[in-house]
Amino acid sequence: MAQGKVVSKKRAEVVKTIVACRYPLVQEGLSKILEEDKAIKVVSGVSNLIDLIESCKQFDFDILLLGIELKGLNLTKILGLVKKNKNAKVILLIDRDYSENLLINAIRSGVRGYVLKDVDSSHLIKSVKAVFDGELWVERKLMGKVVDGYSYPTKKLEVKGQIYDLTETEIKIIKLVLTGMTNREVADELYISEKTVKFHLYKIFKKLTVKNRAGLILFGFRNGFVT
Repeated sequence: MAQGKVVSKKRAEVVKTIVACRYPLVQEGLSKILEEDKAIKVVSGVSNLIDLIESCKQFDFDILLLGIELKGLNLTKILGLVKKNKNAKVILLIDRDYSENLLINAIRSGVRGYVLKDVDSSHLIKSVKAVFDGELWVERKLMGKVVDGYSYPTKKLEVKGQIYDLTETEIKIIKLVLTGMTNREVADELYISEKTVKFHLYKIFKKLTVKNRAGLILFGFRNGFVT
């Protein structure tokens, strides 16, 4: 998911942000909301593609808050520009009638977060800070769709006559957990966020009918996953 291992940044740094939205009034409103937090500085606010491209080239920034309705938007091209700016990351602003395919493909391409346009201001600010700190920020109600987009196809895992449907990612996570890795270490190993690891583990616990990490490890010992 990510292009490399995530290195968390210190909160003492100001999160330099570009806000790009088709409608100037909305862009100005979002910029004002973000700058209410002293840890965030909006270095550029734009409402068209030409100005966005110029801002990506001109400014040193950490986060691009990008409205997907921006006219003429080519997400692949914008992501290419963003990657040239050190460790800058993209958060998309989406409507409730979002496209699931857009959501999944954008994350595969390197987008690090999604925020619904009707969230409150505190939630928006939290999303910017979280993505800056290396998290994958996806609305909880959308997380399942994102993870499923990465998880197919599933594999049939037979353990003592019992069949379990696990994805390749889930199997990898189980094996890493059984080596003693923490969630953070698993995330670094698979180049995903710790939040995503936790969600995968939640699904694994349900599929294997174990209650927690200790139960998963016990399951591994009892069924020959650990020698």
